[in-house]
Amino acid sequence: MMRNFGIWLLALLGVSLVSCNSNESSGEYALKASDSILRIQLDSLTSNISEWLDYYFDEESNSGLLFSVDPTANELELYSIEEGVLVQKVAYNTEGPNGVGTLMAGAILGLDSLLIFQPFSNSIFQSNLNDSRLGKIKYKKPDEYSSILSETKYFRSIPFLKDNYLYTKTFFGGNYLMLGNEELSTKPLMYRVDLASGEIEFSAFTFPDDYWAEGKRHYEFSSALDNNRFVFSFYGDHNVYYGESFQDPLDKKPAKSKYLSQEFEDLPETANPNDRRIYFATAAHYGSLIYDQFRDVYYRFCYPKKEFESDQDFREMTLFPEEFSVMVLNSELEVIGETLFGNDGQKYASNNVFVGPKGLYISVNHPKNELNKEDSFSFKLFKLELIKD
Repeated sequence: MMRNFGIWLLALLGVSLVSCNSNESSGEYALKASDSILRIQLDSLTSNISEWLDYYFDEESNSGLLFSVDPTANELELYSIEEGVLVQKVAYNTEGPNGVGTLMAGAILGLDSLLIFQPFSNSIFQSNLNDSRLGKIKYKKPDEYSSILSETKYFRSIPFLKDNYLYTKTFFGGNYLMLGNEELSTKPLMYRVDLASGEIEFSAFTFPDDYWAEGKRHYEFSSALDNNRFVFSFYGDHNVYYGESFQDPLDKKPAKSKYLSQEFEDLPETANPNDRRIYFATAAHYGSLIYDQFRDVYYRFCYPKKEFESDQDFREMTLFPEEFSVMVLNSELEVIGETLFGNDGQKYASNNVFVGPKGLYISVNHPKNELNKEDSFSFKLFKLELIKD
């Protein structure tokens, strides 16, 4: 099974890393809202905020689909953004010979194929969406590090295939309170799985040498791939980091948001959980880094400092921030624009976004947005426009 699974994946490698970009390299850009709202009707049991959301465009067929994971129903849902309709729904068993556990996240290989990753497991499943076939491979999950991670909501990092390796973000185990800056700087950010053998190899790139030099910040990060480079954005670091080789250290480039102050707050080390909840709900930080293959730019999500009042809900402030900005970085990782959202009264759900051929789609299903609809995915399209040569 392992050998056949690897052969099947190799056949997809030429498809899974296709890019169709046009470079936006100079001038100042902004994200401008279109007039229309993309609405996709949902059934009464499906949440209007997806737990895992990604768009896949197939250049050969010149078509794409929006993939959404519903852990409650253990289903994968595929939608057409052109027609605004459900195209296909695939249900998975949680247990038994064809069980994948709770469906939480994956990685899209094609319009008819998906990799599924079990949390806290060493199994990878390959799902053929046309005939319900399910392949399985086991890998040697490293001790004291996470299993394969795939995230699209807050710190976007989706595993990807290249040269028969599956590359994934990883986290170190243990208590962060016991670590210092020097030890943190030795922790790898990724590992890759050899799909032929199941062996793993850690990346040479690690946390920045000075990430905790002036105090502990949350250690979350987002990763993106532009076919040639690994690019990273950290929760509490104005720089972005990049590298072309898995075996070499990362270089850095300044990319500070104009809406974030120079200094970052320290991660609370007290025993009071409310201190940490307030920190995650209010501290200024960077979130997802998303590569736009159609325009060859990156979108870096930024969250300015918020003030906490005693009657506010920690969870809602964290899940649905009222204000954020999106930086635009060109192919050289230079800042070429930044757009602030939420300051004009329109609130957006920045945890549900995706990139399509026309631009960046951001959900309007924020509790304080009048366009929020419980029975539909609802997205506003933002197009990248040159505002100054």
